[in-house]
Amino acid sequence: MKNLIVFDKFIKKFKSNAIGPISFQIGKGRISGLLGTSGSGKTVLLNSLLGIIKKYKGKITIDNIKRKSPKYHKSNRVIGYYTQMDFALHDISAYNFLKDSCMIMGVKNNKVNEKVKYWMQYFDVWEHRKKKVKDFSWGMKNRMNLILCFIKDPEIIIMDEPGANLDSYWRNKVKNLLIEFKNQGKTIIITVHNIDEISDIIDDYVILENGKKIFEGSTDELSLYPKYKIFIKDFFDVEAFRKYLLQENIRSFKYDEVENSLVIAAQTYRQINYLFLYLIKNNLPLVNLVKLPINMESIHKALENRDIKN
Repeated sequence: MKNLIVFDKFIKKFKSNAIGPISFQIGKGRISGLLGTSGSGKTVLLNSLLGIIKKYKGKITIDNIKRKSPKYHKSNRVIGYYTQMDFALHDISAYNFLKDSCMIMGVKNNKVNEKVKYWMQYFDVWEHRKKKVKDFSWGMKNRMNLILCFIKDPEIIIMDEPGANLDSYWRNKVKNLLIEFKNQGKTIIITVHNIDEISDIIDDYVILENGKKIFEGSTDELSLYPKYKIFIKDFFDVEAFRKYLLQENIRSFKYDEVENSLVIAAQTYRQINYLFLYLIKNNLPLVNLVKLPINMESIHKALENRDIKN
């Protein structure tokens, strides 16, 4: 795997605190999640990667081009960036705004109209192309931000909280689009608060806390799998059940005697089927099966379990 983006001993100092030193790599053609609680340093790293923050120690390279070198503009050509703009001061039609943006981004003149139409239709704002972008609803403005990210067909896609102000339909559509981009060999870096929605498409994680990196590695290395709590009507032999689950590579966690529930981690739907087969075979009525959310708390638990194993 080629490391397309490299942070090497990055440090950004502020008056009261500092981010770093942090070193990590982003693999080419992979979806990487940059995660952490508010104030952990995610935005500082993204802004430094984009060239917005220029004063820092250490090195950032994009495809072997140093961010501080005179050739940094070559990196900008291949980056698409999503952030939330409210367009309040843009007294211009949505269509003309995107055309002007294409010219600024260096999209070839003979491709501008085609790209603007394609992406406006894709995100269902084509019928509103003559409307001033400042008058769009929050949801439509967010779709305009997504268009700005994708319209120049970038090789590197950086997305800062793309699900905000989008309903479930559009969040799912963006998720499928990211999968499609990955299959095309594009590199994606994404930050989200609602990790549960995209955890199944992330290949690698970089996790921050208080300006420091606390984990870097693949989803498998983090052992972050979908977890379920199963509620069973009748009491059962917990140890025998755990032994069976282990044979099918299903990890089990906390058993609650009061609820008569067990938490398990399943990587595939096939494993869930094995779970049901065991319950049927042993005449154990299932009361409920609840999928547990993947969030920063569950990630920290996964890290704790990993440290115990190591």
